[in-house]
Amino acid sequence: MAEKEVQYITPPNDVRKKQKLAGVTMNLDPTWVDAAERTIAAAKFDYIEAAQEDMLRLAQAYEKAIKDPANRVAHMQELYAVVQSIKGQGTSFGYPLMTAVGTQLARFIEDCGENLTDAQMEAVKVHQEALRLVMQQKMEGDGGPIGQKLVGGLALVIKKIKGE
Repeated sequence: MAEKEVQYITPPNDVRKKQKLAGVTMNLDPTWVDAAERTIAAAKFDYIEAAQEDMLRLAQAYEKAIKDPANRVAHMQELYAVVQSIKGQGTSFGYPLMTAVGTQLARFIEDCGENLTDAQMEAVKVHQEALRLVMQQKMEGDGGPIGQKLVGGLALVIKKIKGE
């Protein structure tokens, strides 16, 4: 059987045409933009409060998973849900380092499954402490060189636990 050459098809982008048909213009009212920016700035303070609550829930779920290994799967599901919340909102409110650490932790849990060993739970604990540190120090942005070292160090912890 002869090999066929791969053909790439780029679909048309009709968004602009659809906007015009719907009567939507590309001009934004500057007062709307200002209002949106003020709302986002105000929401940042709400995020910090919500993230602190998430950190408490994360610590509680972790402690339950450690103290009740028979029900570790259920506790890890709860912990994973909190991590998803943390990683999903961090970047939106100026804390992409929270998203980076949260994403790393979520992927680790996904790779390990929900019934983690004690050694794997230690890696979860280190990530939990890193998230707490980021919030405690209000490390906005990517955290600079310290943030990069933090993420890199957490990646090394995961490699060690996985035996890589």
